[in-house]
Amino acid sequence: MNRYTVFLAVTDRTSRPDPAFALTALAVDAERLGEAEERAASALADLAPDSAWLDLAPSVRRETVARVRSVPHHAVDHTEHDRLPACSASPLRDCLRSLAVDSAFAEVAAHPHTVYLTGGYPIGALSAAPLVADAQAVHPDAETSYPGLARLVTLLATAAAPSVDAAVPDEEDLYDAFDRYTLGGLG
Repeated sequence: MNRYTVFLAVTDRTSRPDPAFALTALAVDAERLGEAEERAASALADLAPDSAWLDLAPSVRRETVARVRSVPHHAVDHTEHDRLPACSASPLRDCLRSLAVDSAFAEVAAHPHTVYLTGGYPIGALSAAPLVADAQAVHPDAETSYPGLARLVTLLATAAAPSVDAAVPDEEDLYDAFDRYTLGGLG
């Protein structure tokens, strides 16, 4: 039986200079998955489906942060690949390795878990990477099975850059809605 369910949003930035990839992850205790889905869907019900964090008015960001606080979660992480290209054979695999080893997700990786990908990112590109390779199951269709949590992790991906840069006040920082979160790069 799975202990955790992990939602991953991969941001492919290979068309721009570094970082080549960013990875946003949300882990939920499997026993609270239904509740988390319900609360995430409710928290994001008033937002347009493809909302980006900085496109929202400050008052909407504050309200959304307050509503998202009710979503049960184990941990949230955002990792950007910020190494020089010559230092990495696989930027995306480096992000997943960092997530599985150097963050709160190390605990998740050590237990049975399922992974859901958002945005239709191809599983083949991730299949041998830590956290994904060890999963009990990997699904490319988070939006179909858990649309509320898929929207939440996708919105978190758009909120990451302003959160890392401290470009939004604390009460408008979507990551502030979570008890355990990490933001940063590989270093």
